[in-house]
Amino acid sequence: GCGIVVNASPLGMRATDPLPLDPGRIEPGATLGCVILSDRPTPLLAAAAARGCATVSGRDMLFRQIPLYLDYFGLPSAPPDTLRRLADL
Repeated sequence: GCGIVVNASPLGMRATDPLPLDPGRIEPGATLGCVILSDRPTPLLAAAAARGCATVSGRDMLFRQIPLYLDYFGLPSAPPDTLRRLADL
């Protein structure tokens, strides 16, 4: 019954990790975020997407946070999409 679910654990960093929760319990239409900084969707993100959920990856979260970090330290920044395009990933 939650609208937002976040995996803030390290589960998902390795292919052998168990899922941190049963994706069948996530309501279709909910948003699931996973803090794992992976270049591909984690198994949990993939399962949530298959259930019709919106997903936010760890990389998505990181690129949204970078401008806030830079602003905090008084450094010039750019929008998240620009930073993502400029990143050498």
